[in-house]
Order: sequence, then structure tokens, then C-alpha cells
Amino acid sequence: MPETTSAIDQHELEAFTRALRRLGVLFMRIAGQHSTAHETYSKQELLALGVLRVSGPCRMGEVAEHLGVGQSAVTPLVDRLEAQGLVRRRRSDEDRRVWLVALTEKGEAVVAEEDQVYQHVATEMLAPLSAPERATLIALLERVGAAVPEG
Repeated sequence: MPETTSAIDQHELEAFTRALRRLGVLFMRIAGQHSTAHETYSKQELLALGVLRVSGPCRMGEVAEHLGVGQSAVTPLVDRLEAQGLVRRRRSDEDRRVWLVALTEKGEAVVAEEDQVYQHVATEMLAPLSAPERATLIALLERVGAAVPEG
């Protein structure tokens, strides 16, 4: 039987928020030290490439939604990525009125490099924990992530 969830008090909320921010900053700092992509592309460009890696070809509006920005902000972002040869636009096979954004081979290579860097960063961040602690942390993070609706 699932455990009932108790109310989250302000102290817990603040502590969790601080931990998330700290981990995010730490992650980006370490990734930036090990990735040539971080020297070349903006965080938003790398996030957009990551969205396309996970989602596959998708509408510009979907990219904007994943990034939490408006369509007017994602158009110049995709323009820059396209000019750099990282993405391409193509018409949807299902609806010729719809344009999709997809990674190119060069874009895939950038994301693959980032995946290797993320693995390195994760290794450094998890190193201080024992195997049971890592398993518990991962299980809890997966549970938290599953509770947040996508899109």
C-alpha cells in the first residue's frame, strides 16, 4: 500500500529548493569545465538540442513549451541552431502545413558529447555516496520526477 504524503512545511520546501539550485549550479559548472560545447553554445541552445534529442523531431511550439519560453523566443533560437548546422526544419509527413525541427548529424554529435560530460559529472556527484545511498537517491529522484507532469 502506498505511503500517504504528509504536508510539506516551509523549511522542507526551502531546503529542497536550495538543494536543487546548488546541484544545478554545481552541475553546470562541472559540465562547463569538461565540455567544449559549453564554450561554443549558450545554455538555451544546449537545452533546445537536449529537448530534440529526447523528443525527436517536433514542432517549434513544442520546443518552446519544453524550454518554458514563448514561440517568439524559440524562432530566433532555432534560426541560430539552423545557421550553425545543428538542426534542420522539415515539413511533417502527416500534415504538410506543419514544420518540424530535428537534429542534424552535427547536432547529434554535440548532444552525444554532452551526454558523455553529463555521465562524468554524475560520476563526480555520486562518488561520495555508498551504493545503497545512490540507489535510494535515484529511486527518490525518479519518484519526484514522475510526480511532475510533462508539458
